Amino acid sequence: MKINFTRRQVGIIILLIIIVPIFYNKTAGAIGGFIQKQAMMRPKEVEVDNPHIEKVNVSAEATGRVEAQYSIDVIARVSGFLQKKYFKEGDFVKKGQLLFQIDPREYQLNVNNAQASVNQYRALYTNAQQEWNRANALVKEDLISRSDVDSSLAARNQNKALLDAAVQQLELARVNLGYTTIKSPIDGRIGKVNITEGNYVTASSGSLVNVASVSPVYVTFSLKTDDFVKLLRASDKFKDVEVKVQFGDGSWYDKTGTINFVDNKIDKDSGSVTMRASFDNSRCWLVPGAYMKVKLIAPRLVEYMTVPQACAKGDAMSGYYVWAVKDNKAVRKNIEVSDDINSNWIVEGGLDINDTIVVSGIQNITTEGQKLKVVAKSEED
Repeated sequence: MKINFTRRQVGIIILLIIIVPIFYNKTAGAIGGFIQKQAMMRPKEVEVDNPHIEKVNVSAEATGRVEAQYSIDVIARVSGFLQKKYFKEGDFVKKGQLLFQIDPREYQLNVNNAQASVNQYRALYTNAQQEWNRANALVKEDLISRSDVDSSLAARNQNKALLDAAVQQLELARVNLGYTTIKSPIDGRIGKVNITEGNYVTASSGSLVNVASVSPVYVTFSLKTDDFVKLLRASDKFKDVEVKVQFGDGSWYDKTGTINFVDNKIDKDSGSVTMRASFDNSRCWLVPGAYMKVKLIAPRLVEYMTVPQACAKGDAMSGYYVWAVKDNKAVRKNIEVSDDINSNWIVEGGLDINDTIVVSGIQNITTEGQKLKVVAKSEED
């Protein structure tokens, strides 16, 4: 069936086609905006908790270097040709063990000559002593003058002085002869030879070889001033602080060390204090020169107020803050943190133990004073 529309009817239809979509879009947008606005005005859900008090052992970390307790450069004390060495490089040696031999012949001759001088002056002294004894006897019978007795005494004393000097020269010659045999000054491990056999050596030739003690060893490190003060407060002047060292592969040395040196000042450039710990090294696992991570643990338990690191915002430069809840509204709390314990910040200031802080749903808070809906903290947390 054919329907005929008048021109007026056609115009009305066209107008409706244009107006209805526009009206629909505006109405739908207004309704959506209203719904969104109402959703934004609805209080955001957050989980809250109070700051916690944790009792922990104060600890600190640093980087240290292993050092031998004794590290001695062996040098020649007399001049001569180095005849022979009596060890293998890298060997463990004992105190007094023969290491090198310097040609001793010249020094043996000096001993022999000095001994001959001693014998000569001893004979002269013995004769002068006898002359003086006779003079003392004769002067009592007035057979010689007193001046003759004095002359005998002077001759006796002069020969005694010559004998004493000769004895000293003999002792010096023997000492120098002894220096031709170079022995290890300590128990330890010997290093690489710097001057080989056949070379002429003197006291100024420098180190022939180095000997380093093995056990105990030292680990020297620098501790930041803040850590130094914390450990000092939690220990008995560091005497009872436990020291551990970690190898490069992440494993820990199974023996603990003790502090045996604390410097008497803070380094003005680094703001740290140099310290040293002693370790048993009977298995030679700690090698002088090695760098190691050092951890110090004080025995005394100290109470700290803590908050989860995840609920704190900010950084060390601008400062940290947490969101607290008061009267169901968000309140910003600027806090001072000093260290971390078990993924929690140690809070030194800005919070009270009774404050209620947001621990979950922090992303829902955009401004201070925002209304919040507090929900029970989940047991998993």
